Amino acid sequence: MRNAHRIKKYKLSDGQEVTCREVADEIQISESAARQRLNRSDDPDVIFAPYLASNGGQPRKIDRDKVKGTKKNTDVKTYEQYLLRKVLKTI
Repeated sequence: MRNAHRIKKYKLSDGQEVTCREVADEIQISESAARQRLNRSDDPDVIFAPYLASNGGQPRKIDRDKVKGTKKNTDVKTYEQYLLRKVLKTI
């Protein structure tokens, strides 16, 4: 019991108790973003509102790794084409 981590449960205005991991998995956002939503409001409509890229924020790490040429995805040919396009646009 000495090394057990305490998982914080947030109580919402409708009586529901959730953790930040549950919110993050439900609406596909990072745990950090879910924690921020839970700290700002206890209204379930605000907390479980869908993520909108137009409101700011960055893609989740899982989605970021889909970009070609990253450590997780080593499709170099496509990444080289991407870089070539980027260089040609700046000329």
